[in-house]
Amino acid sequence: MKLQDLKCPNCGTPIPGEAVINQLIECTGCGSTLLATDLGLGEVNLCPDCGTVNPEDQRFCSECGHALFLECILCHEKNKISAIHCRRCGVNLKRNQLHRQQMLRDRQALRQERGQIFKEKVARQQAEKLQRLLDDLDEPENHAFAIYQINQIGVKAVDALIETMLKDTDPDARYGSARALGQICQDRQVNALIKSRSARALIEALTDAEIGVRFWAADALGKCGLPIAVEPLAQLLQRERHNGVRRQAIESLQEIGGERAEQVLTNLPKSSGFLGWLKQNLV
Repeated sequence: MKLQDLKCPNCGTPIPGEAVINQLIECTGCGSTLLATDLGLGEVNLCPDCGTVNPEDQRFCSECGHALFLECILCHEKNKISAIHCRRCGVNLKRNQLHRQQMLRDRQALRQERGQIFKEKVARQQAEKLQRLLDDLDEPENHAFAIYQINQIGVKAVDALIETMLKDTDPDARYGSARALGQICQDRQVNALIKSRSARALIEALTDAEIGVRFWAADALGKCGLPIAVEPLAQLLQRERHNGVRRQAIESLQEIGGERAEQVLTNLPKSSGFLGWLKQNLV
């Protein structure tokens, strides 16, 4: 390589033909002061990307990091980046490089395809497991274990629980879903959006025709702890005739707390019957 074949590493302007090694050179393009080192003209490697001069044994450009050699995939001989055939075994480097790149792309595509198949399989298995657990909610004696298993699934079960609670024709499944929602929302790691969506569905369940559904919906709202449940629970107290549901609504209001909840509890009717006893012992 001749000295005048080199270029300025800053702007790429060719080095003047009259320049000599170990003397300062002023670039005619950008004015930078350059110095051609005594590495030896046969012992340098010019970066094909930025033109920086690098020692012959350097694998990557010290300026831009571009590869300075092309390694033969058959004999692993280092060849100049511009070489077409390997200087040791004669293999077509460009063709093999393209083949290797395609092979890597195919391998990556296969890995992604397998990963997607695995995710779909896991999701399908989890959906089937959740459906079995929701079916178990049809029988009260299965509730404890089914709800425990549903809690292991966590927030991914919320949408299915809401649908079951609001649409299933079996009241046991509806109140079991309300119980499960309450336990999931009780987890501090559940985000506000999930809690809000659950709470709105539970508020709707407060008007369910079945006492058990209203009871567990009120209980779950207390576990959610969101202020949006205060007014619906206050309205439930005004219309509810079942003492157990009323007591649970009061406990949930106490659990939620806040100024409005305290106001609702303070304004409960003072009677000598059950409500009077309830207020005296719970408020």
